[in-house]
Amino acid sequence: MRKFIVIIVCWLSVQALMAESRDLRMERSFCEAQPVWAEGREAEQNVYLAFRHVMESGRKARPTLVRLAASTDFRLTVNGRFVGHGPCVAAHDFYRIDAYDITPYLREGRNVVAIEVAGYYVESYYLLNQPSFLQAEIVQGRHIVAATGKSGFQAYELKQRESHSPKLSFQRSTAEAYRISPAFSQWQTDANWTAPEVHLVRQPAKQLIVRRVSYPDYRLHDAAIVNPDNKVYRFSCNSSGFLGMKLHVSSDALLRVCFDELLGDDGHVNHRRLGFDASVAYELSPGDYELETFEPYTMQYVEFRTEHGSVNIEKVYMRDYCNADVKRATFQSGNQELDRLFEVARETHRQNALDIFMDCPSRERAGWLCDSYFSSRVAFDMSGHTRLEKNFIENYLLPQRFKDIDAGMLPMCYPSDHWNHNYIPNWAMWFVLELEEYLHRSNDREMVDALKGRVYDLVNYFKPFLNSDGLLEKLSHWVFVEWSEANSLVQDVSYPSNMLYAEMLDVVSRLYADPALHLQAEQVRQTIRRQAYDGRFFCDNAVRVNGKLQLSGKHTEACQYYAFFLKTATPETYPELWRILRDEFGPSRKQTNPYPDVPFANAFIGNYLRLEMLSQAGLSKQILSETVAEYTKMAQLTGTLWENMSTVASCNHGFAAHIEHVLLRDILGLYDVDPTTKTVTLRFIDSGLTHCKGSMPLDKDHIDLEWQLKDGVFNYQLHLPKGYKVKLSPTSLPCKRK
Repeated sequence: MRKFIVIIVCWLSVQALMAESRDLRMERSFCEAQPVWAEGREAEQNVYLAFRHVMESGRKARPTLVRLAASTDFRLTVNGRFVGHGPCVAAHDFYRIDAYDITPYLREGRNVVAIEVAGYYVESYYLLNQPSFLQAEIVQGRHIVAATGKSGFQAYELKQRESHSPKLSFQRSTAEAYRISPAFSQWQTDANWTAPEVHLVRQPAKQLIVRRVSYPDYRLHDAAIVNPDNKVYRFSCNSSGFLGMKLHVSSDALLRVCFDELLGDDGHVNHRRLGFDASVAYELSPGDYELETFEPYTMQYVEFRTEHGSVNIEKVYMRDYCNADVKRATFQSGNQELDRLFEVARETHRQNALDIFMDCPSRERAGWLCDSYFSSRVAFDMSGHTRLEKNFIENYLLPQRFKDIDAGMLPMCYPSDHWNHNYIPNWAMWFVLELEEYLHRSNDREMVDALKGRVYDLVNYFKPFLNSDGLLEKLSHWVFVEWSEANSLVQDVSYPSNMLYAEMLDVVSRLYADPALHLQAEQVRQTIRRQAYDGRFFCDNAVRVNGKLQLSGKHTEACQYYAFFLKTATPETYPELWRILRDEFGPSRKQTNPYPDVPFANAFIGNYLRLEMLSQAGLSKQILSETVAEYTKMAQLTGTLWENMSTVASCNHGFAAHIEHVLLRDILGLYDVDPTTKTVTLRFIDSGLTHCKGSMPLDKDHIDLEWQLKDGVFNYQLHLPKGYKVKLSPTSLPCKRK
């Protein structure tokens, strides 16, 4: 009787799933499937298993769903056709369920549903080092036709992939290297294919949670050949996903496929530019091949190097692995460079916001704090909701504790393994700042309250580092301000770190109604003003000499932006410093440099804090000119935005898409969107443009704004979702609604 009831319940859930109103992102459990893996090998590194089920389908396929969770990586195909890749990442000991509708992939007769799983079991910032497993079931109509741990799936070991390959990079898992023949993919396509099976055993039950976020954009696009002699191909812009190729091998060959975001000065790809080996190796016997990498990579250029044998490249393509929920936001100003930057920011964001906010989709694919503070703003602008940010924040809530780092501290990136016990104390403070903005965007008070204990643990973590002046001194581990000279000036007392600490305390006081922390925050700011400002600039740090703190005498551009962004300084309290920063810093200083003793800021994050500082003052015209001057080169060279102002590091970095937020806020005039009070605040500032229009999604509706500037008045048209009202910022110029 119990089994009958379970069948009925599962059947009802499947029917609901197939209804148009059901959201596949909200799958919470399996009907029958159990987690399984090869016996005794769940803690073995680099085990690659193939799971498959051969199923019948009529001329008109019944609705069919594959539901699955895995550790660590999977690829789902039907009759050899790519369906999906995953999983959607989650915190340690939690696993998100993916659900793919495979109905469009089925044909009349026998169909091969195949799942390739890489059990890496290796530490990384990208995929957690946890025991390998697959939990999957196929649901067709009223029936669970196959379920791991029950019946229907057979498993085989895939030995065509080299299991002794090194890690791709410090932050990522195992590099790809293969030894294959043209029949390498027959197990995915041939219903009659057979091989010795692997004995599967059930694994411990897993804590399963919803996916919540959109499924990836898997669009295909081809690369064009740049130099036939060098066999170098180029995509239209820097791209992230699975590299595919069609080729013919005339004799046994060793082919190395190298890729990078840039082309070297010598016309070749420098696949070690980012400090790791960005390549995939194939040992191939003669025949025709259609190959596609199992792991996602980032590249604009691809070079094929045949170490021996003969290989003819027939086609090169990319299957994107990007956020699909970014298409509805628009921006048009008539300024081609500005409009281009908006699209470049969109491209950068979609590649770095798959299921968490990544720093970069290349060397790391890690969910970094601080980066996420900027990326989360973009995600809301582009998608009109906070589901991705909720996942990101939820990952920090779920674990009982974070192993391998000090108690009370938050991981600098997560979900990640921190086997070297490293962390960035500053990044945990940025988490708190983001949490306040998340509440504003989402009205998710439940999540904020659930994190209260974790936030106060962090507040308590910092207490032992407070000196007699009430400032943090000699913070432990990797104290990080930005990628510039500023990061060599972080001990003993880092004033930018303390500026951030003060704002963190203030945010906690607002989130949890704790006025004592507000008072502490103001005391920290007052002490910084008294100690660090030398009458010209804020000094970056003080060192303790013979028991007394002494200013280092060094000031960086980034330190000044920290001061203004984090409320330690204002234009009113430091008018001359403000004037100097406004008028004599920025892109033009790189030409004349009247302050050679003040090291330049970098893109991450000083130059972006500068834009925030200018925004606070309503300097939209300056924001426009500086943005075009600083970032047009990036748009032209890679079509994505960079980690640094130069090409020394990642040329595709998630935080940098914040340019999009700047354009909607400071140029279009969508100054603030508050879903809690259903209020849209407009701020019209003269940017030098005569007209502008744009759209921002908001749940299933959208905000449309268009204006023309005539005789000093902004004449605007506005569409708001039902129930929303509009108000004007006090600093807005005169305007009139049509």
